[in-house]
Amino acid sequence: MAKKKVPTVEELREYLRKEEEYLNDCVENNKTYVIEGPKFPGETIWRSKATLPLLEAAEAVGTSREEIWELCSKLASASHAPVSKKEYERMIPFAEKPATVDAVLKFLETYIPPYENSTWSLVFDITAYYYCYALISLSDYRQEDCEKQLWEAVNYNIENDKKYKGDVLLRNMKVLERTRPFLSPMKKRLEEAQ
Repeated sequence: MAKKKVPTVEELREYLRKEEEYLNDCVENNKTYVIEGPKFPGETIWRSKATLPLLEAAEAVGTSREEIWELCSKLASASHAPVSKKEYERMIPFAEKPATVDAVLKFLETYIPPYENSTWSLVFDITAYYYCYALISLSDYRQEDCEKQLWEAVNYNIENDKKYKGDVLLRNMKVLERTRPFLSPMKKRLEEAQ
């Protein structure tokens, strides 16, 4: 099965529906669930928890699927949230694309960690979440909207992340504040909440 093209939202939904159907069938009928390697090039991007919501956000704001797919590909290849300056800077090429920033801002409006659910990490891509915050931290396009979204994330994490109180978001501010001084007050707010 070769799937080299960028899927539409509907194609991706159908793929994910079939995968979930297979898993549910195995669970309900006591069948062995076979974990295989990728069945086609790029399947890891199709399976990433953030890909569908990013494609939906791109569609909502008119960003091309091909453009947002580049970001999805980069996010799916990350094994953890950004730590070093070099890892944060991986988002610079995407932060320089206005249509990508539009889609990411739309994505972040609703892609929020459901901390109240004890198994939230099974349904949420925390790595993509923090890379998207790195992206808008590095963007000069729609900077006022980016800052507003960052403040919303700061406040949300302080109020709802009972365990870490926004530690990873704080790292974002610490690593990037030298070149992005508007992040300093956010860093201070997160530090006060620790």
